[in-house]
Amino acid sequence: MAKITLKRWFQIAAGVLIVVLAVGLYRAKSDAARTETNVHRLNSEIAEREARVRELRADIAEQESPARIEELNAERLGYAVGSESAALPEAEIARRLPAPQPHEQKGGE
Repeated sequence: MAKITLKRWFQIAAGVLIVVLAVGLYRAKSDAARTETNVHRLNSEIAEREARVRELRADIAEQESPARIEELNAERLGYAVGSESAALPEAEIARRLPAPQPHEQKGGE
């Protein structure tokens, strides 16, 4: 009788152990699925941000391009590339540049 009772207790313990292992396996798979979903979400967010960075870099390159700078220079300042080397009449130079100011010398002179 004692042998049958001991065998019965081992069967109950084995059954409980199987249930605990099954629940643990289910939870591990659920956690892995949640983690995998989170990883996919983060990867897509990284891809979106990288695309935005590429877009911003392209915009910066466009804004800093020499053609754009020349266009803004002509539009806002009225200068054109190459116009600096054109010879100005003497009267125009005098009009654009201020007259030199005499400097007072320091010392006992």
